Amino acid sequence: MCDLPQVTIIVPNFNGATLLENNLPTVLEALAVYPGGGQIIVVDDGSADNSVDIIRRRFPQVRLEQHETNMGFAEAIHTGVRAADSEALIFLNSDVRPECDFIAPLILRLTDEGVFSVQSAIREESGNIHPYCLTRFRYRYGTLKRLKTTNLGKKPWWCLYASGGSMAVDKAKFNELGGFLPVFKPFYWEDFDLGVRAWRRGWRTLLEPASIVLHQERGSIQDNVKRQRVRRALQRNKLLAEWIHFPIGTLAAFMLPRLVLRMLTRTLVGDFGYWCALFGALARIPDVWAIRRSIDATSTQSFRQVLRVIEQENACHGEMSS
Repeated sequence: MCDLPQVTIIVPNFNGATLLENNLPTVLEALAVYPGGGQIIVVDDGSADNSVDIIRRRFPQVRLEQHETNMGFAEAIHTGVRAADSEALIFLNSDVRPECDFIAPLILRLTDEGVFSVQSAIREESGNIHPYCLTRFRYRYGTLKRLKTTNLGKKPWWCLYASGGSMAVDKAKFNELGGFLPVFKPFYWEDFDLGVRAWRRGWRTLLEPASIVLHQERGSIQDNVKRQRVRRALQRNKLLAEWIHFPIGTLAAFMLPRLVLRMLTRTLVGDFGYWCALFGALARIPDVWAIRRSIDATSTQSFRQVLRVIEQENACHGEMSS
């Protein structure tokens, strides 16, 4: 194995005292066995519980950054990135427990200049590897359909984006892209957008099966934010991500009619929350157009081309891993 660089593990936290107590020891163990060394930064995002006290009392070797008020996932990550001393970064949610040797496989792939980010294989509490940690998609008629993979095998896969809760990323490239875009605040779909923007710039994302983390079923967002708000954020940001990245022709030909149909059906079942999500997305149309122009100005390939490249590369070794 080549000499591995130092790494900074950034853990955003919001009212996750119990999660930190349970999971930070395993993160510290993983860093202790990583040959390149590094640091752990916990960014407390305005917690009202005893998270800060636990970090200071139980984990003095961890660097603590604090927000006075809750600013959301993206800003917590950005604070950690600014404080990081290394170019190799790992974003790790507080509800993620890594295996002891999860770091080196990620960073080894990240040393490739053409790689932007690397995703860990996500293990469920049942023990199974979650098939959706491999973000492969087929794009047809204005819709993205996720392709399932039941067996990841041993070789890395190319994928569209890495999950913001368990990914390694190159700091310089992350900053060059502007990090997570504020249009997606407070949470969700920002990692999808980041991965697509990186691909269109010519930087790849990989999934590394040798790096395994356990994702617990309930995390800080689900425990601390009202379910209705989470659902509306998901719906709104899904629309924004599609409007930013999908080709204009298919948006007009397929998504607009489908959107009208969805509005009617949701109204019939009394789901007026969808209207709130839709209006929230429509209010950000000026931002959507500005982001699209910015992406087009620096892109080396289109959204469709990115998906084709990913599938063509995976087809070369997909049979042995399926």
